[in-house]
Amino acid sequence: MGDLRKKQWRNGLQRMRIPAKKVFIHGFIIMTTLVVIQLLLDVSQNSFLPYMPPLGFAFFLLISYFIQPLVVGVLNIVALHRLYNCEGWQIGFWLNGFFLLLVFSTINLLLQTIAHVPFSTLVAIAEIPLLSYPFGYLGKFSNRGWQTKTKD
Repeated sequence: MGDLRKKQWRNGLQRMRIPAKKVFIHGFIIMTTLVVIQLLLDVSQNSFLPYMPPLGFAFFLLISYFIQPLVVGVLNIVALHRLYNCEGWQIGFWLNGFFLLLVFSTINLLLQTIAHVPFSTLVAIAEIPLLSYPFGYLGKFSNRGWQTKTKD
């Protein structure tokens, strides 16, 4: 009876899905990029807005909602191709990065409204390891049907 339980237990452990190292690295790249850009934008926000107020605000919005998603999307696609050997390049860099930016912003907004925790360096450092797996999977599947290269 003891051997049967050991075999069942061992088979159950073998069937458990252990998070992959590639997914963590992928999420770590995305989270580090999002956090660093957000921290830089928070620091430079005060210098953008006083500069001819309509122009400074326009520059801030351009960097926040066009350049940042573009950078995140490009890094996501490059990480997909390097880590998972995907074939074909997606041209939706901006939409891919914008989706990841919206999820990141929503999480931070929830932290600010529910827990009254403003985005700071300590929150950023805590978010990187905590959200690397979820953002690894989001980045992996936000690319609309990536396929790995077949070995012929």
